[in-house]
Amino acid sequence: MIKDMEEEKTNGIDPLILNYLQGSASKEEIEAVDTWLTESVENRAYYKYLRNIWDSSVDLPVSTDKALSKVMKHVNYEYKGIAIWHFWQKVAAVLFIPLLLSVAWYSLARNAGQRRMETDYNTVTAAFGSFSSLELPDGSKVWLNSGSRLKYPVRFSEHNRNVYLSGEAYFEVHSDEKVPFFVNTPYFAVKATGTRFNVASYKNYLPPSVTLVEGKVSVQEISQNRHKESIAVLLPGQHMVYDTLHGKTIIQTEDTYKYVAWKDGKLVFRNDLLSEVARRISLQYNVDIEIAGDKISKSRYRATFENQQLNELLELLKMSAPIDYKEIDPVRLPDNSFTKRKIIIYSTNQ
Repeated sequence: MIKDMEEEKTNGIDPLILNYLQGSASKEEIEAVDTWLTESVENRAYYKYLRNIWDSSVDLPVSTDKALSKVMKHVNYEYKGIAIWHFWQKVAAVLFIPLLLSVAWYSLARNAGQRRMETDYNTVTAAFGSFSSLELPDGSKVWLNSGSRLKYPVRFSEHNRNVYLSGEAYFEVHSDEKVPFFVNTPYFAVKATGTRFNVASYKNYLPPSVTLVEGKVSVQEISQNRHKESIAVLLPGQHMVYDTLHGKTIIQTEDTYKYVAWKDGKLVFRNDLLSEVARRISLQYNVDIEIAGDKISKSRYRATFENQQLNELLELLKMSAPIDYKEIDPVRLPDNSFTKRKIIIYSTNQ
């Protein structure tokens, strides 16, 4: 049988069969193949063998020309004639395409999994009037202040550690000089490697600021470019306030604890304007505070409050200056919700 098949291939039946199977045979070639099939059982068995190989590979949606050429370089065999070349091309498709597809699928699935882990985010929120703490995937610790939100990836990338802050947070960053840590805010980005610092980026309460307790940080402009321009470089004990209107910074060296004491449940004021005191109290206790009169808003206060109820804090504040306050009851809104509690502070001097 093998001898007969070799003789038929020598006589040139293979090119006719290949044209027949791929639908490009002429009328004469079709008749020749049909006649050849009726001549013997061996011919029909050989045709069926080729057709099975063809059917198993013809629908595969992958071109094998390049892959096959690489495979053939490692095969020490001399192929004779176009028929045997096309035959083994189909065999190579059957043998190697499933392997290539498996490798490609594994690689794509692995890369997709990697990208998904890096682009899936967790979001932590601290409700107004409270604060929360968490640990990031790299071991860094974060405290979130009242009304703040932090978004961070399930797993940091190999090149940088990006988190996104709205509000205020205190960071103790795990040291890694090769993979910098970025706190992205609506106003600027803070770059650190291993350090302790506070970032405030509220929209309506306090001016955006950065306070460095330990280490070193670089404050950079918001930009889609890879190389961002530096706004400021802070050293320990420095507090930076960012003027969003003019794009300028004010850096002072002072006692930084008053800017981070909130994480310990304290409100610390050191010669601060009443207007600043009111904003901080408003934020921490989720109330609206209005100061009646510009004169008292410029009064300065030095005090430390720790876990006091709002009414207790206001009474202590009243004892230290010629001021008083009154409370406005919440108002029901059309959607059945209520306005926030409102406090009006006014001068008792006539």
